Amino acid sequence: MNRLTRVVLSTCRSRRAQILLPAVMLAPIFILVIYLLFETSKLSMTKVRQQFALDNAAYSAMSATSGYLNALAQINGPLPYRVMKTMSYTLPPKATAENPRKDLTVFDIFYSAGAFPAIGPSHELGRGGAIANKIPAAASEDWNMQYYKGQRSGWMKEDPQDKPEEEGYYVMTDKTLADNYFFGASGIALQTIKEYATVFVRTGSVYASQTYSYKDTVKNARMFRESYALNTHDCSKTECGKQSGSTLDRFELDSKPFEIGKTRFYVTADFQGSTAHSGAYPLDLDMKSIIKSDLFQFAYLTPSSRSRLRQLAHGVVLKQKFSLPANRFNINVTQRYEPYVRNTVSVSCPRSNNNCVWPNPLPKYSVRLAP
Repeated sequence: MNRLTRVVLSTCRSRRAQILLPAVMLAPIFILVIYLLFETSKLSMTKVRQQFALDNAAYSAMSATSGYLNALAQINGPLPYRVMKTMSYTLPPKATAENPRKDLTVFDIFYSAGAFPAIGPSHELGRGGAIANKIPAAASEDWNMQYYKGQRSGWMKEDPQDKPEEEGYYVMTDKTLADNYFFGASGIALQTIKEYATVFVRTGSVYASQTYSYKDTVKNARMFRESYALNTHDCSKTECGKQSGSTLDRFELDSKPFEIGKTRFYVTADFQGSTAHSGAYPLDLDMKSIIKSDLFQFAYLTPSSRSRLRQLAHGVVLKQKFSLPANRFNINVTQRYEPYVRNTVSVSCPRSNNNCVWPNPLPKYSVRLAP
């Protein structure tokens, strides 16, 4: 046995060789495991990023919808009601008025004619009820926004009926009250009629701006796709989230404004006294000749939008395919497994038909996101 052979045999019998040789044999396996862990982590990070992008985009897009619906519900009653509640100017009764009230105000003469809805439950008490009614609790699911004693029953429907009361005119102040109280035509009446019109002109302006903002935001799922693109950085704004964005496109909502043109306000003469009150007379105004448009009253959802809203209450499933990055094993994982992320997003309010816009508006829409 030569020297070299003896050295090799001696080395193999040593403890150091017993550790070294298996280590050399296992080295490729360790390297392979490291590569597998690295590639697996890339896949996991990509899916987590895509899932976050989908969740964020869906919540942002549906927040625009819920915000719009809450804005409509707010301007459909609570907003003008709160402004009109400040009209506390007391109307003096005529001397021959039956059972005269000392606390009758401008609020009452408009409200009794159905000029705006009020929060319940004391609708029959006019401004007294408005003051006595407690502010709805945070958990309240019904603010009971109604017109005075069933006034405007044709309006209080999901598809309101446009039917003027007198000779093609909408009556905006109560004739009986004007017959028994002083509501001077060129004094307090003219001032408060102007204030009333101003409230609803501005409310209509809010409706128009909210509608424009909403339509611009949800058109072609713009907010959804831009939000998706910002959180992935691997696709263009027009292509990101295209699959799920097309699903959301089908749930764009439409609303219509309910407006009135010819209005009739019952007023009285400006002078006071026991025999001076000569009864109420109509002051007819065509809003188009004054404000260049009809006067906004409220907005309501179209039948197709109410149907979409009922679907949104149950939730919309969004599914989005995505591409996985290349790997060191040259395997097309995207083509083989077709990976995707998904979630379910809903917009709802505390009513079974999910319509809290009109009638009886309630600004309590919220967004929910589920896997």
